[in-house]
Formats: sequence, structure tokens, C-alpha cells
Amino acid sequence: MENTKRELISVVIPFYNEANYFDSCINSVLSQTYSKIEILIINDGSDKIYVEKLNKIQSKHPDKIKIFNQENQGVSAARNLGIKNSNGEYIAFLDSDDLWLPHKLEHQINLIKKYKIDFIHGSYSIINEHNSFIGKFISKTLNYNQLIKSCDIGTSTVMVKSDLIKKHLFKKISTKEDYVCWLSIIKDTKTLVGDYKEVSIYRDRKSSLSSGIILKFMNAFKVYNRYEKKNIISSVLFTLNLSIFWILKTYKISFVNPEDVNFRYITRIDNLKFKESFILSALNMASLSSINLFYLNHSKFIFWIDGYCAKFIVNFFNKLPGRKVINDLKLNENIKKIYLCGKESEAQLNYLKQKFNSDINFIKIPFFKTLTEITRFKKIDIDHDSLVIMNIATPKQEILAIKILEENPNKKIFIMCLGGGMSMVSGEEKIVPESIENMNLEWIWRLRTNTWFRLNRLFVTGYGFFLKLFLKYFNKTKFNKID
Repeated sequence: MENTKRELISVVIPFYNEANYFDSCINSVLSQTYSKIEILIINDGSDKIYVEKLNKIQSKHPDKIKIFNQENQGVSAARNLGIKNSNGEYIAFLDSDDLWLPHKLEHQINLIKKYKIDFIHGSYSIINEHNSFIGKFISKTLNYNQLIKSCDIGTSTVMVKSDLIKKHLFKKISTKEDYVCWLSIIKDTKTLVGDYKEVSIYRDRKSSLSSGIILKFMNAFKVYNRYEKKNIISSVLFTLNLSIFWILKTYKISFVNPEDVNFRYITRIDNLKFKESFILSALNMASLSSINLFYLNHSKFIFWIDGYCAKFIVNFFNKLPGRKVINDLKLNENIKKIYLCGKESEAQLNYLKQKFNSDINFIKIPFFKTLTEITRFKKIDIDHDSLVIMNIATPKQEILAIKILEENPNKKIFIMCLGGGMSMVSGEEKIVPESIENMNLEWIWRLRTNTWFRLNRLFVTGYGFFLKLFLKYFNKTKFNKID
């Protein structure tokens, strides 16, 4: 039972026309293990449609969420407005496209109390707009001389004493406003404590304001010249030094810091256990080239061996085509509902209905031109103890599967990403001749139809796979046989 004497934490979230990622953002706050919070969303002059969306979210959680509206003034003014209207003893910041891990607030407030500190920041993973894993940043405790060389604090990982941040509000600058703030605070506190434990997920967006290199360079100069009162030559030198540290930091994020993750695979479909929710997917060139999309959700995945490229990755190679996966599948007695999710197919529906002697619930999925469109797609409600069969292409089906599991928490849902396997087993597409399959040349056989589309896909997935192989990316993604 939670201690009722726990301190109130104010969560400040600047918001401006965030269409794609805000639902995940706010859900990550509402799902915190530490519940004594107030959430201050600062609407920085968003369009009417987004104001209505915020009001709808607030109406569902009136005891937790407060909305403050201002004309568009930028992220600094938005955060400052949230700080000034906060009631918490501590304040935590979160950008509207970032995420917190469930333990973030509880873990940090415990450390603050244990070590009697007023400021803490943590480690974080980095993903792109498609939820593809980029790398991991490991935080450390900083003094002024370290911080002045490199801005190594993720704003969405910070928790700070309210009285302290109110003395050091954010300055109005288009980027690096957080850097100026931390440099100001550290002159009071002498050190800014960093914790090794990962607490948030930062989204690196190409379209974000802070992504322009020239703008970053100019604002870095302003940090040193205007706010740290250094002369022009020193400011240029510090800016160049900051750039060098950024390059080194980027290398560490992508190639040094990420921890090994353990994916699982099975060699026989009848060994599949229906105990916890899972996403079953083919281990082939397409999935391996996109494995960074699954990195943060590795525990949800189970693979079967489907492509020759898996020979480079797994210790036990036993090829199992997708059509045999569904053909050999035996329905678990606990499964109460079956869904076909993807493109409409009467042949596939009839096949599944006959195979399982059960009604099949169909969920039509549009053609996604980009992976980002999947994040915008409406919520798909799936019943508890359900089997969901996907018939769209990798990695879109796997990304949609992740979304379904995230949006249906506390339910047992078993998702099978079968792609073209469903077309073959239902008779829509001709089955690859066994002689060609035995030579692992089925990809050539499939070029008979949709040739240019398949060639392009083959080039993209082949490039992604062999680049990862060359860069030894798979050294950090272990594949363990579980049957």
C-alpha cells in the first residue's frame, strides 16, 4: 500500500500540435508506479483540434490532469508556466513525444530522499520516429567543468526540487534552453547527480526544432557567449569542443552503451506455449534487417526460422516456412477468440474457419505507406485470451502487433505475424516448389509476380541485413532457442 505521506510530484509537459505520440506519452505518466502526482499540460498555442483532444484527455482524469493555455511562445515559456503553477515539492519534465518507463518517478524520488539531493537525472534509450531503437545514453554525476564541455542531461529524465527550479527558470532560446538552465542550477548545487538506471525513452525526430545542426551550433555559441559570459574566442572554442564531445557521445550511444538483449526462437511450432502474450514472427532477412524496431520489445517476441539468413545468427537452423506454421498450429484450449488482422481475404477467412472450426473476427487494416502511419492508426481492441493472425508485410505487421499489445494491457493476446504465408496456405498464391525451397532460392521464384516491388524490397532488406552484419550489430542481439 502506497504511503499517503509521499510528496506530490508535478509533471510538466509542454504541448504543441503533437499528433502522433502524445497518447503514448501521457499513458506512460498515468501508468507510473508512483501515483501521488499532478500533470500540468501546457498548451503552447496548438490548433483547435488538439485543444479538443487535450480537453478530452483531461476529462477522463480530472483529478490528475490540469491544462494551461498560452499563445505560442515556445517550449521555454511553456515549461516556465508549468513550473509557476505547480504545487508539487518536486517537478519532473517530459516532452510530449517522449516516454517514461513505469518506475521512473518512484525510483528517482527514492534516490532523492536516500541521498538528500535536490536534482537527479537518469539514463535513457533513444528511438526514432518509427520506434526504431538507435541507442542508449548512460547518465553520470556531473560537476560544472564536465557539464560545460557537454550537455549530458536528458530533460525528460530530470526530477528537481521545486524551490530550486523556480530560481532557475528556462531562458528564451530556440534550442539548448535546457542546457542553459542546468548550467545555472549547477552553480548552486555544485554537482548534478546522474543515475545509471534507465528511466525514459527519448524520441529523436528529424523534423524536430532541435535537429538543425547549424541552429544547434549557433545556439551553443549563445550559451557560452551570452549566458556563460565568455568572450567570442572562448565561445567559439567551447562550441567546437561541444561538437567533438557530441560526436563521441553519438558513437557511444549507438555502439558502446546498448546492452545485450535476448530474443527467443523455436524450431517446432507444436512447442509453442500459450502462457504469456507473445508476438510470433519469422526470422528471415526482412525481420533481421528491421531488428532494431523490435529491440525495446524483445521480451514479447518469439521467432521461428524462416530464411537462410538466419544461419548467420542462430546456432540451430531448422527452416520452417510460414505456411507450415499455420498449417501445423494446434489451437490452445484457453483461446476464446480468433482474429484475422490485415488485408481482406475471403479465402483466408474460409481457411481459418475450416481449420479451427470457429468463427473468425476480421479487422481490416489499410495499406500503411510509412511506419509512422501505424502509430496514428486507431486503437484496436482485442479480447482476453485471443489469437490474432496478421497477413501484412514485415516489419509493418510486427510494429502493429507491438501497438496492439501496448494498447491492450493485462490481456493475454497471442499474435502470429504470418504475412504471405497465409496467402499460400489458403491457396491464394502458389506454393514454392520443394526443390527450389530446398536450395533456399524461393526469393527468386517469388520474383515472378510484382517483380519491381519485390526487387526493391529485396534490396532494402538485404542492405539493412548485411550492413548490420558488417557492423556486428547482432553481437548485441542474442537469439536463444527455447524448445
